[in-house]
Formats: sequence, C-alpha cells, structure tokens
Amino acid sequence: MKHLLLKPFIKGSMVLLPLLVTVWLLWSALTSLNDLGVRALQLVHPDLVLFPGMGVVVMLVTLLTVGLAFQLNPINWVYQYVEDAFLRLPLVKTLYGAVKDFAAMFDGDKPKAQKVVLVEMPGIGQLVGFVTADHVPEQVSESAHADNLLPVYLPMSYMVGGYTLFLPEDRLTYVDWSVEDAMRFAVTAGISQSQARHRHHDDHNTAAENTPAADDQAEPQKEHPQTGNI
Repeated sequence: MKHLLLKPFIKGSMVLLPLLVTVWLLWSALTSLNDLGVRALQLVHPDLVLFPGMGVVVMLVTLLTVGLAFQLNPINWVYQYVEDAFLRLPLVKTLYGAVKDFAAMFDGDKPKAQKVVLVEMPGIGQLVGFVTADHVPEQVSESAHADNLLPVYLPMSYMVGGYTLFLPEDRLTYVDWSVEDAMRFAVTAGISQSQARHRHHDDHNTAAENTPAADDQAEPQKEHPQTGNI
C-alpha cells in the first residue's frame, strides 16, 4: 500500500510543484509592480486608483514613456552626465553597475558577447564555461604578459556563485550551444533539461513521411496472393 501511494504522490509533486512555483513567482512580481504603481498614483492623488491592476498599467506606461524619451539626444546627454557622476562614487558605482549589467541582459538590440565553451582541465575532464567579453581589462593583460586571454565564467552546480578565470583562447573549445540551455545544464548538473515539446502536427507530419516506406514494404506481400494446395 505504501509503494502504491508513494509513486503517484511523487509524480503529482513533479507535475504540480514547478507549475505552482512559477505562477507564484510571476504573481509576486506583478503584485510588487502593481503596488509600486499604486503608491506612485497615491502621491499624485489619494483616490486616483480606478480599477485593480491599474498600478501595473501605470508602470508599463511609465517604462514605455521613458524608453521613448531616451531616443531624444538631449535626454540621452543628461542621462549620461548623471550616470558618469554615479560611477564616480565608490559604493554606488558597484551597486549601480551590477544592476545595469543585469538589466542589459534583456536588451535584444545589443550584441551578445557571451559564448559557450568547454574548458580543458588536464587529468580531470572538461568544464562548461561562458566567455563573458571579447577582451580582458588592460591591467590583467599587462600583468599576465599575454594578449590572447579571455574572461571565462565557470558556474557551479546547484550554487549561485562560480569562478571567473582569465584563460588563453587556445584552451577553449567553442560549442554551438545556446547560453540559456548551457547555463541550465551547468547549474542543475545536467539533471534539468526541460524543453517545450514538439507540436502535435510535427509528429503527424513525421509519421506521414514514414508511411510510404511502410507501404512499400507491404506491397511485395500483395503481389503474391496466397494460393491454397488441394
């Protein structure tokens, strides 16, 4: 009885928990965004909230307006001036730079410098790494007396952190692998390889393509009808 109930329980957990956690994270993000927008509205007018979710609409409109405004050169110039002032402050520079780099990951217009590589570890094997830039800081190249170094990030499985190494390019093997899939593989030690399943019509087309071959194999049997012996 124990084994009879344990297997369906584990299967139900595997199906339901990822769905619930994903929905909870999305809902928490939307709720936080809505609360921020509602507070901004209340600063303008305390009774200006007209319908639930208006805070999300306000934040989306604000982001869109800011994005359109920054296409104007004068506003861009002022922003760069303020940003340069921020980057001169020691603590603010570190915090602001990290947040800006994280936000830049979602900018589809900027070319992606990250590439997936395999790093040869003599006597051990190969590690999955990510080339994070096409050059290293000048201070590093001068100290190492090498011009072919690249910064490579090596993530740790089931850990938030990792290691950043400056490695010569001849020790790297480039892999035709998306950064997202490779990062998922490295962080989960290859256990999680969840991907969207193919559409049903793709399977149907594949089966239709294989049908003539099956018919060709069945045709020779039809050419020799069975004759009974008297």
